[in-house]
Amino acid sequence: MGVILYTQKSQFYKTMLRFVIVFNLLIFCADVSAQNRDTIVDGKPFKIHEVQPRETLFGISRLYNVDLNQLVVKNPVVIEGLHIGYPLLIPTNNIVDIAENEDTLQTPILEFSEPINEVVSIDIIPNDSCVKIALLLPFYLDLNDSLRSKNGDFVYPKSQVAIDYSTGFQIALDTLKAYGFSADLMYFDVPNDSVLQTILSENILFDRDIIFGPLHIRHFEQLAKHYGYDKNKTLISPLSHKSVSGNYLNVVQATPTAHVQLDSLTTHLLKKFSEDKIVVMGYGKEYELIKHTKDLLSQQIVLQKCKVVSLDENNINNRPYLQSQLDINRNVVIIPSNNRAFVSRILPILSSMEDTSITVYGLETWNKFDNLDFDDLEKLNVHIPIYTPKSDKDFHLTFVNNYIDKFGSYPSKYAFSAYWQALYFLSKEFNYLFNFKYYNSESFKSCTTFDITQFINYQQINY
Repeated sequence: MGVILYTQKSQFYKTMLRFVIVFNLLIFCADVSAQNRDTIVDGKPFKIHEVQPRETLFGISRLYNVDLNQLVVKNPVVIEGLHIGYPLLIPTNNIVDIAENEDTLQTPILEFSEPINEVVSIDIIPNDSCVKIALLLPFYLDLNDSLRSKNGDFVYPKSQVAIDYSTGFQIALDTLKAYGFSADLMYFDVPNDSVLQTILSENILFDRDIIFGPLHIRHFEQLAKHYGYDKNKTLISPLSHKSVSGNYLNVVQATPTAHVQLDSLTTHLLKKFSEDKIVVMGYGKEYELIKHTKDLLSQQIVLQKCKVVSLDENNINNRPYLQSQLDINRNVVIIPSNNRAFVSRILPILSSMEDTSITVYGLETWNKFDNLDFDDLEKLNVHIPIYTPKSDKDFHLTFVNNYIDKFGSYPSKYAFSAYWQALYFLSKEFNYLFNFKYYNSESFKSCTTFDITQFINYQQINY
């Protein structure tokens, strides 16, 4: 297996190479002890607690006398459910801070005195037949370089998703070594349109078999217009929930689109609440999602049982108006919105309505909204899809432990996504993890593998 880091004379490529080599040490510098399961992450001490049968997140927080929100922030995977054997990072003040420990692992600073004008190959397993892969991610390398020079090892916040995704991808490549897999991997920093256009115009990706990214749908569609008819390539949109527009031969939507999610949500909703009146509350600027939801419901229930409420800046904060749209006793509300601001504003208002019972259905993107209150999610019986592979718990825990051992931190949801996606798309051994199919008349394949979850006792429980 080889990792190919493509470089040119431009500062962009020199910076990218330097970043790929050192960013794991700069970001994830840690000292992990496999024996006592203590660890230090970003200069702060933690204990690693493996979840036992019958334990709850609330009980663990009480056991260690830590704030529940701290546990969620440090272990975002708990939003997907708490399972036996999960290693949780527990904040503690009983371990000497890494900055005060003379024996602590120091972060090396690597610099290049000479310009780099070549392709650098780091061979892991020599193999004449390699899958050629490209990762197009928004690392924002130039900004990280400038910020690091001013603020030590500060990381530009928008870089974090790309960093997390690439680290999960690395663990997948380590896993695939056992199956004799060999790859040429090229990283590309794609922070904006101009950089992507340069990559496309120079045809740098001409020999790549599989291309993951870019992350933003606008950039991905530019890539699809350039390579979307090449049957020798597979283009994968890894994280976007938005549909790819255009008729292409080789495009795969790795994250379930909003339309696919709504199909399953409405089916689940109607089975569970077949006798209840349903209210569709949407953000006016997402009219197409509102209409799609209404059409799905109207195919299966009489329209008299379904009310559609389109909200905008003028009425979203109007509590009396919202309450007038609901039934006095019991309500089933579906909110077909991916807009963070809209969702974070409407949920607290609905939660404040004490005199009526409300069950809310939302979209998978809500898992990425870190400003939602757990109490609101639980009180409103919020149901949302969660993007999950078909794997057993032992396999899942192997990834978590390998990630902690290598990077000294718990994997984020983006690292999880990268790991499972890389295994699925790079090896036939793991083609059981997901299901993909063409959605209606669309020209791309979309993932259909996800569960419907509900928030109970500060946990996200799968049905």
